[in-house]
Amino acid sequence: MDYIINNDFSYTSVFSINASHVLQAVLKTNNILLHNPENLYKTLDLKTTSAIVGAVYCSSLAESIEGAIVNPIEKGHPDIVPSIAANASEAELRNYPDGLEIKTTVGNVKTGSALKAGENRLNFLTGITWQAHHQEVNELMALIWDFNAETKTFLFPMVTAVFFSSALSHDDWGAISGTTGRNTKVCGMTATGRIKMKDGWVAMHNKYNLRYNQLL
Repeated sequence: MDYIINNDFSYTSVFSINASHVLQAVLKTNNILLHNPENLYKTLDLKTTSAIVGAVYCSSLAESIEGAIVNPIEKGHPDIVPSIAANASEAELRNYPDGLEIKTTVGNVKTGSALKAGENRLNFLTGITWQAHHQEVNELMALIWDFNAETKTFLFPMVTAVFFSSALSHDDWGAISGTTGRNTKVCGMTATGRIKMKDGWVAMHNKYNLRYNQLL
């Protein structure tokens, strides 16, 4: 087993999730990512690859838990909603009252590192930051990924850790940037939020355990 698992983890709201569901989703996600052509990842920027990792994980997790579906609209919130939401309107799905939000990050590296797709980032990481489009994300399942799934010629992306907190507050998110022009509005998680995520770890790849604990 390449992952250490927190078997005490459980989340119950309109549906229930435990560590087994998370591990199953991680392994399924990694397998799907591994079977895409490597040239796909070579042509995408990290933001787009991160979105793909998150989308595949959302689908994999929703399939593993009873009574859950991926939010049917692209800009819907949260990412996983109860099955009954399939009948909701687009306006309702943009801010549905129940469900689970999921964010991904590949981590921060030093400026000028010039790492390319397929190159492992572990020894270059300087920080871990998740971003949201507003400061009202209170419950969050947060992923970290890296190019780590080894083949003969290329390291494919894979989920390297999963964290969860149901206790985030407005103060756990920084000021909103990108409020002018065509920039997307985002805010980064603060140190207090990262501590909450660290305390709520669910699964971590053995190779990354020590470094992530140092950075969070």
